[in-house]
Order: sequence, then structure tokens, then C-alpha cells
Amino acid sequence: MKNLYQILFFLSGTVLLFTSCDKVEHPYQNVASIDLDTSLYPDGTWEDYLANEYPVFTQNTNTDVNVLIEDYTGHTCINCPTAADVAHGIHENNPSRIFVASIHIDPGAQMVFQESYPDDNKYSTDHTNPDAVAYGLEFANGFNFFGNPQGTINRKTVNGNMFAFTGTWQSRATDILNENNLKVNIQSVFNYYPSTNGGYLHVELEKKTSEAINMNSVVYVIQDSLVDWQKMPDNSDNEFYVHRDKHLGSIDNNPFGVNAFTPDAASGDKVILDYSYKIPNGLDVSNMHLLIYVYDTDTYEILQVIKQKIQD
Repeated sequence: MKNLYQILFFLSGTVLLFTSCDKVEHPYQNVASIDLDTSLYPDGTWEDYLANEYPVFTQNTNTDVNVLIEDYTGHTCINCPTAADVAHGIHENNPSRIFVASIHIDPGAQMVFQESYPDDNKYSTDHTNPDAVAYGLEFANGFNFFGNPQGTINRKTVNGNMFAFTGTWQSRATDILNENNLKVNIQSVFNYYPSTNGGYLHVELEKKTSEAINMNSVVYVIQDSLVDWQKMPDNSDNEFYVHRDKHLGSIDNNPFGVNAFTPDAASGDKVILDYSYKIPNGLDVSNMHLLIYVYDTDTYEILQVIKQKIQD
């Protein structure tokens, strides 16, 4: 019988427990103390949540690989609005299988197009975040990332380059969809409670290949849209520019995620990940979603991604 592993997390991303068993009646069974933020559940005791709210995942019948476009952008970059339109257009042509994360950072996190000016009535917003900075530093050398706007398509390396200009984004995405080499499946549930403005994300991962791949999982927090200043291609300043799919960081403040499968994991092995998450002040839950992905830690290539709404 295949193994079912469980990983429990709280907001800081600390790993609390690993278990392995042949059959799990309830993923939290026999766990006396779990350092999730149980106060986000308003309708009874934590035992009530475990008994009545925790999801039971059915067999994941998905057979399709999805695509994540990571658009590396900046609010004072005049060519970035055009790149954002390209990414959004590719998503709109296949909205159930192609998703976008607009990441405000440049190579080396030098803040060339990212700087905010608190005393400026235009570019006072800081769109960066610590996770984005980590990506800017990590991908500064050896990945063909040398400026904004550039992007990755499932971080797949093509002709030696992970990062590419907009002219190849569609073809790269199409190639991945056509190849449809599914190596891991993802399904998820978010239980959101308006009275506490937070809740719990539950993710099931299933390895679908016998390849020896070390896989990590990451959960992006995405703001659907934000109207704010942007430098435009004609060098004008647009006060009413719509920044789409803005990357706010990861749910557990861990930019490179947590280990889901070690190379010796068998095809059919499953992992359950649990997180608690409270919506940060100033954000509207109806204007947010999550992108959950699994990637190969040796190559950074994203193997699968899904979108999860926080509030239905």
C-alpha cells in the first residue's frame, strides 16, 4: 500500500510533524498539540474543526499539467506594462491551466525599477517583499535573468535559459501544455471564516512518476488587482494602472517552500500539507487567491501548479 505522509505547518512555516502509515482515518488523529493558529476557527473547539471541517480528499483524477508564468516586473519600468499584457493575454486564452504571478524584483535585487519614494505622491508604494528579494538574489547568475521585464514559464530551461523575453512566453507555455508530462498532482481546500478573517489551507500532493526527483512545494499569495502608479511605454505616469496578479510572497514566508518528496519516494506516494493563514490588514480577501506549486529543487522547474481561492 502506498504511503501517506502528513506535514503540519503554522504561519511561520516551521515543520511540526512527519508521520507515515498505511491508513489514516483522520490526518490529525492522535496528535495532542498542533501549533497552528487554532483561534482562526470561530465555531467551536479545535476538536470540532478536526471532526467536522477537515477535508477528506478523494482520488485526484486530473491528468493535465498546468503552467505558471512568473512575470518579473517593476513600477518604474516602461516596458513592463506591455509584458504584463502579454502574460494576462496568455492566461485569458487558457484560464484554467495557465496562471500568472507578477513578481516585483530585478536580478540581484538591486531595486532598479522597484524603488519606492515615501514622499512622492506617485511611486510611494513598495511592491517588493522578502520572498521576491530572495528570488532576485537566487536567480541573478546563471539563469539569463538580467533585467525587467523578463519571465519564466514553469521555470523550464530552454536552450540553456530559464528567463526569457515576452516573445517566447506563449510558445514555451504551449510546448508544456502539449507535452503534458504530469509528474505530480495537487488538490486543495481552503476553509475561510469571515469572523476571524482567516482559516486553513489543506493541500494533498501525489507523486505521479518513478523518477528520482527531490520536490518542494510553495504556496504563493496573489493579489488579483491593485490600482496604483506605473511608468508607461511612452514614459508617462499612469495613476490608474491596474497591476494584475501581484505576488505578495508565500503563505509561510518561505520562498523556496518545504520538502514534499525525497528522490526515493515512489509513484503514488501522497503528502498532506496544512497551513493556517490570517488575511493581512489592508487586503481584501475577495481580491486574493493562492497559487500552489511543486518544483524540482535541482533545476527549479515547476512540475505542477493550481489556483486556490481563499473565499468562495
